[in-house]
Amino acid sequence: MSLSESDVQILRHIANYCKEIIDTIKVFGNDENTFCESFIYRNAVSMPILQIGELANHLSEEFIAEHNEIPWRAIVGMRNRFAHGYQVMDVSEIWHTATQDILMLEKYCTRILERE
Repeated sequence: MSLSESDVQILRHIANYCKEIIDTIKVFGNDENTFCESFIYRNAVSMPILQIGELANHLSEEFIAEHNEIPWRAIVGMRNRFAHGYQVMDVSEIWHTATQDILMLEKYCTRILERE
């Protein structure tokens, strides 16, 4: 299946936000305690996660159906929790997303883009 130009652009932006998170972790260090204690670190990671969720919400239904190994709806759901109730966000969940899920998502998007 060939991707629409819109999906290609969205995937490029998602991959770039993933790289921002990866680079931020390199700058601040891969330490959950530092992440929990520094609002600057948390905000620097949380905003790109929110943006990834916003972008994922605009992927075509065809793309989502074809690439269902990524939990796109959960990504959008995390964005919604950020946007509508950040004060109740679980910092450990954000850390897990940033350190476990983002690298995989970046590689996935990059792989798809390289095929296009």
